[in-house]
Amino acid sequence: MDIFTCPVCGEKQGADKAPLLHFDERTARCPEGHCFDVSAKGYLNLLLSQHKNVKDPGDSKEMVAARREFLDSGAYRPLLTGLCRAASELTEGLEQPLIADCGCGEGYYTAGIYDHLAAEGKAPLICAVDISKNALSAMRARTRGKAVSAAVASVFRLPLATSSADMATVIFAPFQTEELRRVLKNGGTVVTAIPAEKHLYGLKQVLYDEPRLNTVKPYEIDGFDFLGKDEVSFTLTLDSQAQLNALFMMTPYYYKTSPADSDKVYGYFGTHDLFTTDAAFEILKYKVRK
Repeated sequence: MDIFTCPVCGEKQGADKAPLLHFDERTARCPEGHCFDVSAKGYLNLLLSQHKNVKDPGDSKEMVAARREFLDSGAYRPLLTGLCRAASELTEGLEQPLIADCGCGEGYYTAGIYDHLAAEGKAPLICAVDISKNALSAMRARTRGKAVSAAVASVFRLPLATSSADMATVIFAPFQTEELRRVLKNGGTVVTAIPAEKHLYGLKQVLYDEPRLNTVKPYEIDGFDFLGKDEVSFTLTLDSQAQLNALFMMTPYYYKTSPADSDKVYGYFGTHDLFTTDAAFEILKYKVRK
């Protein structure tokens, strides 16, 4: 199915007028002759060079590997279960929902939601977008054999046709209001996950002398009707330094913490046998208003 649009034409003519890319073996072309190759890993690179702040944006190979190792342990399985339940609710009555996965990462939630909807008898089509080539390589490995298409692109410039998606998922990625409203059909929905107030407070206690609770922003978003929230919370217990390191690398604290404070995490199991923290999420559901 041809679902992605040409980013070059979108840049020149506006996203609303960008034509679809048509696939021919391992190449995607637009009517204007712009050509994009499908990588050996199975994704398109639709991120234009002028929109890159660095040569290789997004998560590094090491960060992707850490995230994959942590999530494969099942540590965040309760969150995936909650997301699957919300996706099922928001796609009720749709036989073949088209889902825009905005900031898919290494694909743990992408594959989980796909499998859950497929098990319900639906035939989901997922368009997965992430700015990291490393993340998309891992995501394609997770979703081999599934109806999932992938492209390197920014959530601020989604290479998707206007009013094409039934639902969007935004899992720990920027919620780009204008683009979501553009690509979603009238009445289309969004499921997103955010950290709750006490999420990973135990990790903050290790890192900082004066840890603070997370600030949860107001739920109202212009152009969307708020459909409600589902809370997911549990105690997370880790028994190895490798698991704790992987968790730390998944968080924004990894980028923002000084080397001295980071060493408190990396040396934690030198003096402790277990690490325990609250894991708390809010799953928010929206319906676009056009």
